Amino acid sequence: MNLDTMASVLLDKLKGIAQTDTVVGAPIQAEGVTLIPVSRVSIGFGLGGASGKGELAGSGGGLTVEPIAFLVVQGEDVKIVSLTRDKDIFGKALDLVPEVLSLLKKDKSV
Repeated sequence: MNLDTMASVLLDKLKGIAQTDTVVGAPIQAEGVTLIPVSRVSIGFGLGGASGKGELAGSGGGLTVEPIAFLVVQGEDVKIVSLTRDKDIFGKALDLVPEVLSLLKKDKSV
């Protein structure tokens, strides 16, 4: 398999892995509460090759899926339960979700 084909196949596979469903998981229903898992997905890969008599090529990669929070929906209330202590930009944005939902509800009721 040449390097271009290998890169194309690898990128297609990574696209399938890093879907929205991987980051925001399927809702889980339990006793009147809906839990929606939120994960951080990190992907790294490398390709290399040499053209010549043996036409060598190689690839490698890795994937990490780390659960970082749950959206907890109970009736009209939405809360975020963080599973990590670090407050990166994504974590800060998740913290704002209940406030944004509250503002949207107020706008609809006016």
